[in-house]
Amino acid sequence: MDRIDNLLEKTCYIMDFLPEQVKENAGGQFFDVENYLINSDKYTAFVEKFKGIILKLMCYYHTSIFWNKWVDYPRPEKIAEIISEMSEHHSGTLNVLFPQENTLLVFEWGDLNLSVYNPPEQVQTIMKKLASSESLFWRKI
Repeated sequence: MDRIDNLLEKTCYIMDFLPEQVKENAGGQFFDVENYLINSDKYTAFVEKFKGIILKLMCYYHTSIFWNKWVDYPRPEKIAEIISEMSEHHSGTLNVLFPQENTLLVFEWGDLNLSVYNPPEQVQTIMKKLASSESLFWRKI
C-alpha cells in the first residue's frame, strides 16, 4: 500500500470523456451531464471501455491489482468479476499496478475517467492509443 500511496503523489494523467477540463465559468451544464451519464444506463458503456483498456494493458505489462488483497498476474476473468461487483454495488476502487513501469491506474466507480499516475513516455504512448481506440481523451491534470 505504501507504493500506491507514493504513486498517488506523482504526476497524473487521465483517460477522460472530455478533451479538456471544463472551466468553472464555462457556462455549460457539466455537473448535470456528469450526473446523467453516471446515473443512467449510459454508464455501462463507460465501464466497458474502462474494462477493455485494463484488459488491453494486461497484454503489454506485468499487472498486479489490489481488490481487498493483492493479486499478481490476475486472470482476465478476475478483472471482469471485480468490475461486475463494482457495478452491482455502485461503488469501489480498483487499483491496477504495472510494477515494472512504476505506474498506477485507478478505476473508481462513479468516475467518467481512468486516472493514471507516473506513466513513463513509452507507457503514455500505448495509453494514448488505447484511450483513442475507446473514444476517450488522454490528458495531464
